[in-house]
Amino acid sequence: MKKLAAVLVTGFAVMLGACAHSPVQVVVKPEVQVAPDNIGAGYTVYARGANQLAGGGLGSLGGIYADSSNVTLGNDIEQAMATALYQGLEAWSFRGVQSGGDVQVVANLTDLSYDSPNKLYTTKVDSGASIQLQVSVKGATFYGNYSTSGKDRNLIKPSREEVEANLNQLLSATLQRAFEDEKLKSFLRQHL
Repeated sequence: MKKLAAVLVTGFAVMLGACAHSPVQVVVKPEVQVAPDNIGAGYTVYARGANQLAGGGLGSLGGIYADSSNVTLGNDIEQAMATALYQGLEAWSFRGVQSGGDVQVVANLTDLSYDSPNKLYTTKVDSGASIQLQVSVKGATFYGNYSTSGKDRNLIKPSREEVEANLNQLLSATLQRAFEDEKLKSFLRQHL
C-alpha cells in the first residue's frame, strides 16, 4: 500500500510539474486598418520587418515556476510585420515589390513583451510593443517611434490564446499608430 501511495504521489507531482513548467509559444500576425489614399500612386515600395528584440523570449507568466513559463515566438515575426506593412502601404496605392522600390520601409521591432513581475502569482501582467519605423525616399529618411503598452489583471494564469490575442492586439495597435502619423504622410507627399 505504501508503494502504491508513493507511486501515485510521484505521478501526481510529475503531472503537476509538467503543467506548471509549460512554456507558452505564440504566433504573432499583426494587422492594420488603413484608410485608402493615393499617396503612393505610381510608386513601388519595399517593406521589411527587423527583429531587434534582446534575447529570445517575450517574458514570463510568472508564478512559482516563472523561469520555465516563458513566452516565446512561434513564427517568423519579421515576415509577419512585412505582411502588415504591405497591407497598409497598398491601401495608400503603393505597389509592393520584393526588392529595391521607390520607397524602402523598415519596421524595427525593439520591444514585444508579456511579462508578469510577480514571481509567486500570475495576477499582474505588463505588456508592450515598440517599433522604430525607417522610411527612405530619394535619399531622404523619416524616423518614427511608436509604442503601445498594457497592464492585464488575471485571477488565473492566462491561456496561450489569451496571451497570443493580447500580443497581436499590441503589435497591431503599434503599427496602426505609424499609419496614422500625419508626419509620415507629409514626408511621403513631400518626397514623392
